[in-house]
Amino acid sequence: MNEKNKTLHRRAAIITGWVFTAVIVFFFLGSLIAKDRTFSEKENRMLEKAPVINAGQIVSGRYEEKFETYFSDQFLLRDMWIEIKAGFDRLTGKVESNGVFLGKDGYLIEGFTEPDEKNLKETCRAMGDFAAEHKDIKQYAMVVPNAVEILSDKLPAFAPAADQGKYLDALGKNLEGQGITFLDMRGVLEKNREKKLYYRTDHHWTTEAAYLAFLEAGETMDYKGTEVKFEALPVTGEFQGTLSAKSGFRSGEKEELEVYLPKDGTVSSVVNYVEEQKKTASFYDTEKLDTRDGYACFLGGNHPLIRIETPTQSEKKLLVLKDSYANCYLPFLATQYRKIVVVDPRYYYGDLEELMQVEEIQEVLYLYNANTFFSDTSLQMVLKGG
Repeated sequence: MNEKNKTLHRRAAIITGWVFTAVIVFFFLGSLIAKDRTFSEKENRMLEKAPVINAGQIVSGRYEEKFETYFSDQFLLRDMWIEIKAGFDRLTGKVESNGVFLGKDGYLIEGFTEPDEKNLKETCRAMGDFAAEHKDIKQYAMVVPNAVEILSDKLPAFAPAADQGKYLDALGKNLEGQGITFLDMRGVLEKNREKKLYYRTDHHWTTEAAYLAFLEAGETMDYKGTEVKFEALPVTGEFQGTLSAKSGFRSGEKEELEVYLPKDGTVSSVVNYVEEQKKTASFYDTEKLDTRDGYACFLGGNHPLIRIETPTQSEKKLLVLKDSYANCYLPFLATQYRKIVVVDPRYYYGDLEELMQVEEIQEVLYLYNANTFFSDTSLQMVLKGG
């Protein structure tokens, strides 16, 4: 390298150093003067609050971890810097940001990390104990594989994502051994890979994928899903999911979001949001389509407790313990059950045993996506009554 090039490289290094120093100072000063936010609409998640100084946490290192998370969440113009960082990452060839991979064919794919074995064992044990206490109640578990498993061929080369399938195999064997029927959806989803099963900018499965799973589960759960015909209705072409916001990748990309409605329009349900003391005749909140979290059009988002009553011929009563993957699935189940009681353990603090007795529950369905299930701690607490 000649002297001229060396000089240019030195100048570039100095300028880069000053730029990064200025950015760090800007972040620090911005965090000091900006009012803390509690929620990121762009990322659709709660933000870390300022940690309270605690001697025990300082010694253990937990305070430092919490403060780093708080600082990262609260710095000034966070959303803008996420997009700027993603732009730099793409220029340097980086294909992963904040746990999200820049996949092929326009897909953003959330990675999968190996679950905490102790926590997973506790959750499975709690489910097994619950099944043993209610042997007269049929229990099913549908842990839906994520795009990282079904669309693994769309991951960038050498993406360091753990094998989700291995854990689903072990989970199915564990739950079956404890009397819980495992509804493995990998087969039907892999068979229909040519269809749009997952959103390109969001971590959820699509309504079409949920419908395929509903039909697949029918034989095991003793219902005929094909008796009611549905038609797909696009409700927006402007949906942009949380993976885009989380990673900063493809921030301008929008996609279509569909709901499925009964063709004859005969299925009419009463959806009761118990804690909010609100009743409606629809599973959909179209006002949410104009917000950052467009997926919340299904049931208006997540709620602690929902009671759904339908005019079906069946007298069966179902309890669903779930995460947000169930939100677009429940309208299909409503064609098969007279009553569905829906509990999201992440927000529910009531007595589950009492609820089951009052509602005269006959069947239980756990419906989660794999990423959430394998990292969840709230389910075991609800099952244990804690």
